[in-house]
Amino acid sequence: MFFVVAILKIASSQEYIYQRGLVTLSMGVARPTYGFGNHQGINLTSYAKTGTNITGEVAYFYSWHVGVAFLLSYNVNPIDENRLADGYMDASPAFKTVSATTSPFHDLSAMTGIVFDIPLNEFFSATFKMMGGLRNVYKPTALVQTTTTFSNVDYYETSDNKTVFAFLGSMGTRIIINENFNAHLMASYVGSKINFDYSRNSKQINEEAHIGVLVFSGGVSYSF
Repeated sequence: MFFVVAILKIASSQEYIYQRGLVTLSMGVARPTYGFGNHQGINLTSYAKTGTNITGEVAYFYSWHVGVAFLLSYNVNPIDENRLADGYMDASPAFKTVSATTSPFHDLSAMTGIVFDIPLNEFFSATFKMMGGLRNVYKPTALVQTTTTFSNVDYYETSDNKTVFAFLGSMGTRIIINENFNAHLMASYVGSKINFDYSRNSKQINEEAHIGVLVFSGGVSYSF
C-alpha cells in the first residue's frame, strides 16, 4: 500500500507526457524459475529451457500516469532433452542408454490490472505493473527410449492442458522518442501452481508444479 501511495504522489507532481491511450508490442526471452526448469527428477517441467516471448498490451491512462491495461503474453519454452535423459539415467541404475524426444511448453496469459508510468525527465519514464488474470499452460508429450542389459523399454508420457489464475509483476523504463512513439525495456514475472494430470505408460500421475517465468523484453509503444 505504501508503494502504491508513493507512486501516486510522484505521478501527481509530473506533467503528463503521453496521450491517454498506449499500445505496446514487446518481444524477448522467457526464463523458467522455481520448479520450472530446476533439473530434478524425471518430470518434463523440471527440464524447461529459456524460450521466447511475445506480448501485446493496450493501456488507458485515466488519471495522470495511472492507467488500466489489458495484456496478452505468449511464451514457448523448449525442453532440454539431454538433461531429461540424464534424469532417467539417474533414476535407475538398470538403464544403459536413454534418449528423449519432446515438444515445447506453450504458455498463454491474458491479464488486466494497473499500470504506473512515471516520467524521470523529458526522455525517460519508469513503468510498474500489477496484473492478474488467466493463464493456460500446455504440457507436451514425451517419448523416452531406454535400454537395459536384457531389454528395451519405452516410456510414453501424455500431454495436459490447464488454465489457472495467475499474477504478474513488472517494472522497466521507457525512452521517449516523440509525443507518439517510445521504446522500452521491461522485466516481468508471472507465476502460478498448476496440477498436471497425465499418464506415463499405464501409470496415472498428478504433478503439482510451480510454473514461474521471468521475462526480459524490449519493444515499441504508440500513444494515441
